[in-house]
Amino acid sequence: MLESKRIVLRNIEMTDAAILLKWGQDSIYHKSAGYQYLEDLDAAKKSVLQYQNRSYSYGIVLKENNRLIGLVELYERGLDEYNGLLMTKDLGFLLDKDYWHQGLMTETLKLIINYAFKDLKQNQLWAGTFVSNTNSQKLLKKLGFRYVYTTDYSAVTSLFNYQEKYYLLTLQDWHDIMQVNMKS
Repeated sequence: MLESKRIVLRNIEMTDAAILLKWGQDSIYHKSAGYQYLEDLDAAKKSVLQYQNRSYSYGIVLKENNRLIGLVELYERGLDEYNGLLMTKDLGFLLDKDYWHQGLMTETLKLIINYAFKDLKQNQLWAGTFVSNTNSQKLLKKLGFRYVYTTDYSAVTSLFNYQEKYYLLTLQDWHDIMQVNMKS
């Protein structure tokens, strides 16, 4: 379990299914974070099982009331040891709209970034956002991520109709940012 001043990161539990269903039925999360549509509680329970099967999927929980308010995950970018992909992760996150603009996701991402670099010994973290998700892009830049490229998935397959911007944070970038923050 990882924790900071206001939040705890813990494994997703079956009791979280109702909250996942709430997010899965709200189009704002589909549009901003690509969160999957969930038809009913059974679909939400299957979603819980998917999160439980991923090594680095966490629920974001408020310490003050033990309420699940979001999700944060580190995904494998690939298993190619030769090209160094084992030393990199993709970062994904979602925060309940009732908790936006309170600094909670900043606190969460600092916690998971420190964990990825310090404990998991990663060299790079990548994060993709939909082109329209300017709030997440601002947050990533604030944390030291830099824009690298945009992918138009509609050009790849007719199954997708969106573009994603990709941002990169290296271990050295994070170290430099943390040094600046310690001096201020």
